[in-house]
Amino acid sequence: MKKLNFGCGDKIAEGWTNIDFHSANSDVKRVNLLTGFPYPDNYFDVVYSSHVLEHFTKSQALYLLKESFRVLKPNGILRIAVPDLESSCQEYLRILNLPEDDQNKSALYEWIIIELLDQLVRLRTRGEMGDFLEKTQNSDNKFLKEYVQSRTETHYISPPAPSTFFTKIQKITPQLISTKFVYWYLVIIKKLIPKNLRSLVLVETAIGERHQWMYDQYGLTILFKKAGFNECRSSNFNESAIPEFNDSYLDSNYDGTSYKGNSIYIEANKPILQ
Repeated sequence: MKKLNFGCGDKIAEGWTNIDFHSANSDVKRVNLLTGFPYPDNYFDVVYSSHVLEHFTKSQALYLLKESFRVLKPNGILRIAVPDLESSCQEYLRILNLPEDDQNKSALYEWIIIELLDQLVRLRTRGEMGDFLEKTQNSDNKFLKEYVQSRTETHYISPPAPSTFFTKIQKITPQLISTKFVYWYLVIIKKLIPKNLRSLVLVETAIGERHQWMYDQYGLTILFKKAGFNECRSSNFNESAIPEFNDSYLDSNYDGTSYKGNSIYIEANKPILQ
């Protein structure tokens, strides 16, 4: 089977064609996704992407689904995973209605507001979410640790470990050098803007870190249909019509748990008759 994983980052698997804007991994092909997938029509049996569409505008996301439709063979499968807006909203309302004397309400409220908004509005890398996760990880509050873990990835996000000179040298690739030039250019532009105005005109997050849109199952299904897919179905992280999908460990960890918490998974086949 020919299988495409677009916007993969470093989350790749053997037997898949992996493409993204940039990656330090030599197994990932560098592609500007917004100029189209560099493959012919009806080429792949499977197209997959996880936690990517939310980093684009709604119109850009539709373009990526149309490209997925184009490169899929008739009856080929598209599988998309994104954060679940409905789940976050339901959890927000649940927490808001907790009794005022609930000892965990304040901390839970602080988290759920971050979950809903931070990646949409943050102006610096890791944002309020990174601060909260680090604070929680270093606390003795077992309840809050387990709760946050249930709402996010299986493992906490921690600040990256310091790199030695030799580990930095080993990671240097032509792709990394090119990306660094872009960042340096942006730093120069930043210095030309008065400091007290920078937060109003600049976003200092990493490329692809912020969210541009959010989806629930209903909204993502609408997007699928606009791209040409007719019958969409909801799935779980460990269920798929893709043969032997779980063996790739893209939506699951090696211990069988979900790789990304609070997610929705939608699959659809490209119609045979068009």
